[in-house]
Amino acid sequence: MRNKRQQPPAYSSIVGEGTEIVGKVHFVGALHIDGKVVGDIKEQSSDGCALTLGPSGVIEGNVDVAHVVLDGTIRGDVRAAYRAELKSGARIEGKVHYSRLQVPEGAEINGELVRIDEHQTSPLLNQSEGKEQTGDRKDPARKAVASDKTASNDLGSDLRSSAET
Repeated sequence: MRNKRQQPPAYSSIVGEGTEIVGKVHFVGALHIDGKVVGDIKEQSSDGCALTLGPSGVIEGNVDVAHVVLDGTIRGDVRAAYRAELKSGARIEGKVHYSRLQVPEGAEINGELVRIDEHQTSPLLNQSEGKEQTGDRKDPARKAVASDKTASNDLGSDLRSSAET
């Protein structure tokens, strides 16, 4: 029997369609983007945060967030210390650093996939700021939902599942 899949928390900030933000974005909680962000996006909580990118969303910069759900376009590297969940409309041009990864049929990654440990420090944004960050980064939804054993599938398992359907 499968456990209920973990979901990101409710949104605390939204960038709507037709909105463009130029510059670095630092946030806590959960951020949803349907517009465009030109700049790096980074969580500001050691407990982990969540980012969702809608089908019309575009990010031109690096993303460093514990839990990402992507259905739009990213031109830059992505680091998801807890989980990266792609939807069929996701288009990524850059490296994807992940602890857990879900890639359905139709999603595109034009770059490198790099498996990381949850406790590994951020190679993307912290180095550019000259800071090292340590500590346990957790999915904020983990506290509210029982552990999902199926979420620990690596890319190979996800690709086999897609290929079998």
